Amino acid sequence: MSDEQNLKDTSETGDDAVKTPEGNQGEGSTQDAKAQEPAQGKDADVKKDDKAKAPRADVAVFANKIEIDCKKELPYYSNGEVIAYRAYSKDQNRTPLIALVCERHLVPRRKAIELYNKIINPNLAKLVSHGVVFWPPEDKQRYVFIYLDNLGKPILLPGGKQALGWKQDDVMSAIVKPMVSILQDFRDKEFVHGNIRPSNMFSGSEGDKVAKVLLGDCLAAPPSAFQPALYETIQRAMADPIAKGKGTMADDIYALGVSIAVIMRQHDPLEGLDTKGILKRKMMHGSYATITGKDRFKGEILELLRGVLHDEPSQRWTIDEVMAWIDGRRLTPKQAVTTKKAPRPFILGEEKYYTTPQLAMDIDERPKAIRSVIEDETLQVWLERSLEDEDCLMRLEKAVVDAKQSSTGSGYEYCLVSNVSIALDPDAPLRYKGRKIIGDGVGTAMVSALAQKQSVSIYAEVFLNSIILNWLGVQNDARVDVTGLFGKFEKCRRYLKTSKYGEGVERALYVLAPEAPCLSDLLDDYYVTEPEHLLHAFEDLCSKGKAPSTFLDKHVVAFLYEKDQKVIEPYLYDLNTHENHRVVGATIKCLAAIQRRYKLDATPGIAKVMAPRLQAVIRRYHDRKVQEKMKESVAEFQGSGDITKVAAMFENADVVKKDFTAFKKAMLEFARLEEERLKLNERLEDKDKFGLSIGREVSAVFSCALAVIVILAIGFMFFTDKTPF
Repeated sequence: MSDEQNLKDTSETGDDAVKTPEGNQGEGSTQDAKAQEPAQGKDADVKKDDKAKAPRADVAVFANKIEIDCKKELPYYSNGEVIAYRAYSKDQNRTPLIALVCERHLVPRRKAIELYNKIINPNLAKLVSHGVVFWPPEDKQRYVFIYLDNLGKPILLPGGKQALGWKQDDVMSAIVKPMVSILQDFRDKEFVHGNIRPSNMFSGSEGDKVAKVLLGDCLAAPPSAFQPALYETIQRAMADPIAKGKGTMADDIYALGVSIAVIMRQHDPLEGLDTKGILKRKMMHGSYATITGKDRFKGEILELLRGVLHDEPSQRWTIDEVMAWIDGRRLTPKQAVTTKKAPRPFILGEEKYYTTPQLAMDIDERPKAIRSVIEDETLQVWLERSLEDEDCLMRLEKAVVDAKQSSTGSGYEYCLVSNVSIALDPDAPLRYKGRKIIGDGVGTAMVSALAQKQSVSIYAEVFLNSIILNWLGVQNDARVDVTGLFGKFEKCRRYLKTSKYGEGVERALYVLAPEAPCLSDLLDDYYVTEPEHLLHAFEDLCSKGKAPSTFLDKHVVAFLYEKDQKVIEPYLYDLNTHENHRVVGATIKCLAAIQRRYKLDATPGIAKVMAPRLQAVIRRYHDRKVQEKMKESVAEFQGSGDITKVAAMFENADVVKKDFTAFKKAMLEFARLEEERLKLNERLEDKDKFGLSIGREVSAVFSCALAVIVILAIGFMFFTDKTPF
């Protein structure tokens, strides 16, 4: 039986593993009564013997099927800050595995997992399982990806020279054909890898001979987060690593072209250059000339490299054209589109610039100087007379107007510089106060900042000053989904104008980064990706005596709103009143909605914490009998942990209506009695005369009544002729 067959059951587990300090359990496991944290996976079968074992500080147990050695790092398979560890299946075969443990501030590509698993290709790393695991070294939950360890050695060792000197025939058989096959599958599934480079390609064996390449992980971090600038297109290499966005198939094809050139070339012409130096070299000479340097490639491979290393995405070879080339069709590489150069340079500081992209790359560092050349129209004159670029000049004029309309004071210079940068180089990332962002990467950048306790005010300013909308307005290629992003950005701009529950920067965060876990400070030790996991985390906190003062902070509310609107929306009004009894009532109802909707088990830990807090809600009822009944129900709830049942009592409209109606009647009766009391008090102010007026009135009435009786009696006797005389 093969290793892959042995791990079939493990690979079918869900993506939501939970591992707690008490039980040291992973995805698909259940929790014992003391741990008070039901599992988040699908498999509920855990042996009692495994539960009874004490957790080891150097081993993380995932899904009760895989052991991860927390002290055994695998540097060949690590990806930047995402460290790889040795892992084994817990079956009798002890199948060797690779565990990539994700960092909290790096959002893993969880939504891409389904597509990845649909790609059946022997040259792609086999994903065995994934999910949340308790990580003993940090005493926290982390997200982990488990791969089958059949990769072998990397083609390029970490830190190795970026020139391997392979022969063309070896490259064609071991690299080009397998990689093109993978890219074809990516195209069919609309999947973007974003991590194609020789150090992430593997031999498939421990030896030096490479029969066919295997492509490594791309899911454990945001797209291209750790892809070196050399393997990125000019536009993507300009962006911050955490804010590059999803990318496209054209970017993967470009990365493959660079990888082929690096594997074949004898020299590294970019040795010692940093990211900015590589970028400037590519912008001046073009990617092909920059990457190949002094090496001269001959034969068919030259056509391939010229085609896939084209700097214009629309002119770069597609996967179909690459396939046609492999099948023997000779294609003429498309001519490179040269950037228009000015005969006279634009001088900024001590630097000379002949093209607008080069100028745009540096102006973020000189906001005052740019404001000066804009106000004296030096830049406008250079664009008009030297470059003769009317389109750029029109964009620049609009950028100045937009900056004046959207900002004032000290913020004006930064907005102006950002808008001018967009006008000079529409293909470049958005630049603002040192940040460089490709539109759909702003969400992962915000997550990274918040998870590391950094300010996100810069990202809020990008929206509030409409800079990101200005950037989106000049995009005209397939790098980003302009229509979809425009709707998202407009919503986020609206949310950022308020700080209410359900809006604010928290809501914008989860709109822009739907794969992010809940980043509430309450949940620092947990990796919560779904509403039901939120309830498990709260239950675990309460069971450990670490109950939060409030369960629904702004992050939790925003997270729930994006994940399952129905469990939080009805209670937003009460939360935004900030009245204690309303907040407590909204909290218990929201938690009950989650428990009911996801059919979760009882939560006695939460019940124990919420029971005393519910007294504030009970006191809002007026009928003492109702209060007593509710106190009895809450006491019962404290023992059972059935949130749904006690919440239903507070949500009972008939009880509320009857209590209010009875209270209204009592209030009216009280008002009447109070009025009578006031009148009596008024009369008692003069005790000597108290009762005289009433006595006179009573005497008068009595006298009248007696007179009437006497008159009637006399009249009766008179008419009946029975007079006494």
